Amino acid sequence: MARPRSYDPTEDPTRPNDDQAAWDTPVGLVAVYAPTASVPYYRIVWGNPQEGTTAGRYFDRAWAKALAREQLILAGSTPRTEQRTSVGIDYWLSPDRPKPRGSWGQSHTKTMTYYADRYFRPVFGSTRHLELRRSHVQQAVNLAPTESEGRNVRRAARSLVGALRQGDYLLENQVIDLATVWWHGARVVTVVEQSDGRVEFVPRSRRPTHDQVGALRESMTTRRRRGHKGWRALAVELAAYSGVRRGELAVLDDTAVHRDGRIRVLWRLETIGGPHLAPPKGNKRRWTTYPRVTPTGYPLAEAIDLRLEEIEAERAAGINPKGLLFPSERGTWLLGGNFHRDVFEPAALAADWPYIDEVKPWGEGRTRKQRSWALTWHSLRHTFVTWQLEDLDQPASRVATLAGHESAEFTIARYVSGAKDDIADSLQALGWASSGRTDASA
Repeated sequence: MARPRSYDPTEDPTRPNDDQAAWDTPVGLVAVYAPTASVPYYRIVWGNPQEGTTAGRYFDRAWAKALAREQLILAGSTPRTEQRTSVGIDYWLSPDRPKPRGSWGQSHTKTMTYYADRYFRPVFGSTRHLELRRSHVQQAVNLAPTESEGRNVRRAARSLVGALRQGDYLLENQVIDLATVWWHGARVVTVVEQSDGRVEFVPRSRRPTHDQVGALRESMTTRRRRGHKGWRALAVELAAYSGVRRGELAVLDDTAVHRDGRIRVLWRLETIGGPHLAPPKGNKRRWTTYPRVTPTGYPLAEAIDLRLEEIEAERAAGINPKGLLFPSERGTWLLGGNFHRDVFEPAALAADWPYIDEVKPWGEGRTRKQRSWALTWHSLRHTFVTWQLEDLDQPASRVATLAGHESAEFTIARYVSGAKDDIADSLQALGWASSGRTDASA
């Protein structure tokens, strides 16, 4: 390896005309050392324990670098602020990081990890923490394919910046104002063939039967973790025979559930960016209904009456101030991750609901066992729609309204026909011989 060219003072016109071998910055926090025979570069040194770096062959560049380093020290620069932001992102995602609202659930952790890998690391993962600016976050948000996704990325970025401050990865005076960060990405209009808009059909194996609903309700009654929760059986039957989604169920209160068989769905629970109320899926507020007695023989109307009376007493005692039908231990919204772990899984196991154990990647070079359920809590909605269409013989337009679907066609395609745009039946009705081809573009 070739040795570096020796330093010649005559080649550096910016060096002060004195015989000094070292110079201190104005506050005295950084020292600049002149080149020597063994190290033919200026060096800047600071800190205790001492840190340093080379600064080239010209004094003016070394001096500017020393002044910049002194300003960083005065601003509170530490070894952490010098690290790449990917280190801080790892800290943000770490399950060991103290979080203001408790540990993240599995679903939220998976979502935040996706945002980190898809948006944050590619844009500013290699940037030092002390160099992180609002513009970096704006670039990440603009990578989102839609405005809605951009809002979600922005919420995740706000959480990330808060974690970086929590872990002392940012300078004390480092301002990253996200108030004006909004999605400015390109709107992409995709033209597809009429037959490409298929809706995924829900097979019978993913629709809990009335017997399976009854088994889950019974196991909820007998298996209660974290205290006595008489409302858990009610939650199963209400979800299965009113079509209310899990997030909507979490925020139902005594003003939304009526004793005459009606339920007003105004909100759902959104957890990205911290738990808060958001409009229901598709921004569709709706009325839905529930039966007096469910197909499992459960007296649903009577159970709701009893629960509403309990809520009145809980409000008076101050343990359920929101008047929630299904509150957490602290009388607040029951988050999805906690609900799945503490409520659904133990009951589903006891009810012999089908599942498989899988080994899936978890972080870099690690794996973990994960139980994948053939039937989930959301599957209870499939029970509701099937019951309405087949047992009660309700029209698809009415069921779509009750379930909050985008249209009756969606309901039919999802639960009645697996391919709403297949033209085979039309060809057969017109007397054409079946050729096995239904691709209109062929």
